[in-house]
Amino acid sequence: MALSTPSPVHVLVAVVAFLVAFGVLSLRKKPDPREPPYVSEPIPFVSHIYGLLKHGLRYFDLVSAQQPHPIFTIELPGQKNYIVTSPELVQAVQRNVTSLSFSPAMIPAFRQMMDIDEQGISLIFKDAHTTTGFYGEIHRIQKASLLPGTESLDQLCSLVRTKLMHDVNSLPTRKVVGLYVWIQDLYMRSNNSACFGDRDPFSLDPSLNATFWQWEANIKTLLLGIPWILNPKSYTAAKSSREKLVAAFTTYLESNGLSSACSFIQDLSGLGINRGLSTENNAKALIGSILAIVGNTIPTTFWLLVHVYSRPALLPSIRDELEAIIVTGPSDSGVVSLSYALIKEKCPLFLSVYDEVLRLTSGIATVRYTMHDTLINDTWLLKKGAQVQMPTAYIHTDPSTWGADADQFDAERFLETKVKRLSREERVKRNAAFRPFGGGNVMCPGRHFAGHEVLGFVATILLGWDMEPLDNGAWMVPDMDRSKLPLTSLKPQGDVKVRLLRRGGWEKKVFT
Repeated sequence: MALSTPSPVHVLVAVVAFLVAFGVLSLRKKPDPREPPYVSEPIPFVSHIYGLLKHGLRYFDLVSAQQPHPIFTIELPGQKNYIVTSPELVQAVQRNVTSLSFSPAMIPAFRQMMDIDEQGISLIFKDAHTTTGFYGEIHRIQKASLLPGTESLDQLCSLVRTKLMHDVNSLPTRKVVGLYVWIQDLYMRSNNSACFGDRDPFSLDPSLNATFWQWEANIKTLLLGIPWILNPKSYTAAKSSREKLVAAFTTYLESNGLSSACSFIQDLSGLGINRGLSTENNAKALIGSILAIVGNTIPTTFWLLVHVYSRPALLPSIRDELEAIIVTGPSDSGVVSLSYALIKEKCPLFLSVYDEVLRLTSGIATVRYTMHDTLINDTWLLKKGAQVQMPTAYIHTDPSTWGADADQFDAERFLETKVKRLSREERVKRNAAFRPFGGGNVMCPGRHFAGHEVLGFVATILLGWDMEPLDNGAWMVPDMDRSKLPLTSLKPQGDVKVRLLRRGGWEKKVFT
């Protein structure tokens, strides 16, 4: 892999890390022979830090591709990391719900990314491994509110769908947009107003949208704890944008904004209020919830639209599936309704494409924290106090699991007729390896909402609009941006300019 010339920041980081290494090396304990093999570094500690700063979590993918072992160890100053790339071992890790815990791994996100103060950290994570602790209660509310068939999920999906369709039905006959920016704007307005109600801070002050994405773009600096002196521009941007967001949401809470919020947000923030979480910490938690709500759905929608529209042979087949399930109103009304339940039941090709997009664009590593020494598969010893990382991007494109075309888009990969041709062993391995929403007892509770929003919106656009690329009429699918520390699905390296045109015969249709 060819390396570009390091930036001055990267060089400075490497120099500082080199000096720190001398102080840390003397404290480094000799590895237990039962631990996963250590990945050696040309310069102890420095190489791994430099790799993470330069490549983000993709660094784990690059290292994984060079390792002959299904699990290995990367040691950073003050933090040992076990990297698991085998689907079999991933399942073994997920089964150890007591000794390998998710909640401690979230503390850096709450402390460094969202700036929850130490009193708030202590309150949230006390007895986090129990169902009665604050953190356990958060997960209980999320699961209870976002499971299929719950009133809370139905309300949220209906609110977001109504707001999205209002904007979609208002589109002119033709419109030129930057596709990613257009989706981002639609989803931010629809989701935030649906979640936070009449006093949604983003509706009252639209400039907060740019503020939010400025914070999101600089999260790596906060999450990795990079000192100001090493990247002052990013550090200052991250802190100032976060402060502006916190101020807006503090005002929201103090002005009783929750009174018109959706029940899911009311329940989550109500838990914080009842548990004694300060207003400012509650405001910070709400900012983090926005990233959870739209962080994955925006890039997933973009990739799904691009992959379908850029394949002329695929688009008609998916449209045929969707046209077979639409429900129309009276003949003169032009009303067209789409049912998420019918999409799930009657549109196998569309669902296969959705899963294939999730497979290729999931970039985050799922994490566990070792509460005490743990032996997995009677072979590998995981020492207390370490992080266990499972890099989704590598697991999702491993040829030993997905075949020689693992890094290629295959619209039919998840079709039942194709899956049935695999051996039982291959099917089991792929099921274990497919983890766009994580796995185990902390699988993302918002996956049902995400599917409802993304599939419903994309289905509407596919039915009602044609899409033409402005780049000489040819689709140039952008590469995924793997350089950043992803907390969500991978974004494109650049946007795609397209022309949206109402389909012939669908000009007067009104989607609900």
